[in-house]
Amino acid sequence: MKGLWTAIIILSVLTAKAQNPEEIDSLVSNYDDVSPVLSPDGNRLYFSKAAHPENSGGERDKGDIWMSKKVDGKWTKAKRLSGPINNDYYNAPIGITPDGGIMYVVGNYESHRKGGVSFSRKIGESWSEPKAIDIPYFKNKSDHLSGSLSPDGKIMVLSLESYTSEGNEDIYYSFRKRVDEWTELRNLGDVVNTKYQELTPYLASDNKTLFFSANGRGGKGSRDIFYTKRLDATWTSWTEPKNVESFNSEGADWYFRLIDEAGNAVMVNTVNSVGLGNVMTINLPEDIVIDEADDKNLTASTKPEISVTPMVEETKKPNKERIDVFFEVYDGVTGKQLYPQLIISGINEITATSFSERVLNAGSDYKAKVYKDSIYSVNIMAEGYLEDTQKLRTDTVSSDQPIIFELVSLEKGTTIQLNSVLFRRGTAELFESSFEELDRVVKMLKNNPEIEIELSGHTDNTGSAKLNVELSQKRADRVKEYLIDKGIVEKRIDSKGYGGARPIASNKSEKTRRLNRRVEFTIIKN
Repeated sequence: MKGLWTAIIILSVLTAKAQNPEEIDSLVSNYDDVSPVLSPDGNRLYFSKAAHPENSGGERDKGDIWMSKKVDGKWTKAKRLSGPINNDYYNAPIGITPDGGIMYVVGNYESHRKGGVSFSRKIGESWSEPKAIDIPYFKNKSDHLSGSLSPDGKIMVLSLESYTSEGNEDIYYSFRKRVDEWTELRNLGDVVNTKYQELTPYLASDNKTLFFSANGRGGKGSRDIFYTKRLDATWTSWTEPKNVESFNSEGADWYFRLIDEAGNAVMVNTVNSVGLGNVMTINLPEDIVIDEADDKNLTASTKPEISVTPMVEETKKPNKERIDVFFEVYDGVTGKQLYPQLIISGINEITATSFSERVLNAGSDYKAKVYKDSIYSVNIMAEGYLEDTQKLRTDTVSSDQPIIFELVSLEKGTTIQLNSVLFRRGTAELFESSFEELDRVVKMLKNNPEIEIELSGHTDNTGSAKLNVELSQKRADRVKEYLIDKGIVEKRIDSKGYGGARPIASNKSEKTRRLNRRVEFTIIKN
């Protein structure tokens, strides 16, 4: 993306260290324009415009999303996005995924009437109705909500007033688990956050350099832009924020966003208006260096630190020995080492204290402290792989040897056995214990809407071949029915009974015949 927007930058990044923001002529307006977000290809600029008569709610509308296209190096006059992404309430973009297919937005939608973060899918030239994302412990006590998506699409930084705020709006972070599911909000700590307002955070491509606007640290105007760098993997250790004096003004300066590797950026300020925001261009000062992103696209720069989130109130600290355990995760076919997110949760059997420990995808080895003689659940999530959950008994693990997990890739042609999907003998009636694994399949299909599967039922070769085919078909159909009842579109699922025609083990003994009585699915489209 080098060189992007240089046609509209007045001063060269190579010759100037202190500059004033420059207006984009085609976007100058008499309205409040905020929250600019550039598409990954650099050719579309989205932002929120308030009180425009063409907005969904007319001149009383607090913000609709508008868009300008880059044509022959120049930006066209902005047009309001049509469709359900805009409504009568406040609507603003905060980020677009690297593939350009998902836009994260803040505002009030049918699925988020009280205001929050939602996502919308790109459909041709339009965007779908935004759906709420799940962020545990999300609560905003303020009328303000702003933020941004990291360039790799894996981290969200948000400004809001919540449970652990130092004062007014603080900056929080959350990691992506799925498109619509994120980790709980965590406060960045008191080096960044104060009793005043910290607003419009933006995390650069190194996932370490944070820009934000604040009104309690002094400066030239009502809000100035500051930057800080993360020092380790805890996400609460930062350098002392510094004022970016070269482009702060006597007005409100906020919504800073880098738009390319050359240091070109956009921001919003009010210096040339009566308190209304204008989208401006600027160059990053040479003394602010953005490090190269980690080639693994990891979410932290050092080995992982473990954070503990109580799930219920603890009456006393567990009085029990803790041990270190290590994990390694691999592609089950290629043997390639993977760096997914792991969530370790469980109930300590003696103290009955429920808790969760999260190991972020932060390095080549994963380390966690767990209680001895306890049982945990380890949830493993990596994009492009089937989510897996494994039990961990700490009375059988060694601190000297890593615990190995293998994930199954969601590629076309991959076949996955549903080992826990069981039926009553001679029938297509599912045991209740099957539902947990089937719900994982439901979740996988919902998170990967492009995937289509064939469900296949299999038996051993004992008895009537015709009856075996009929029974295996009924069982495959029963699983298909379950998935449809959970909201999966029928046309995405084929079902076929093969009877005993496709054994995976010998039929000479009951022990191996049992392996042939199975249900599995094969990805036929992704």
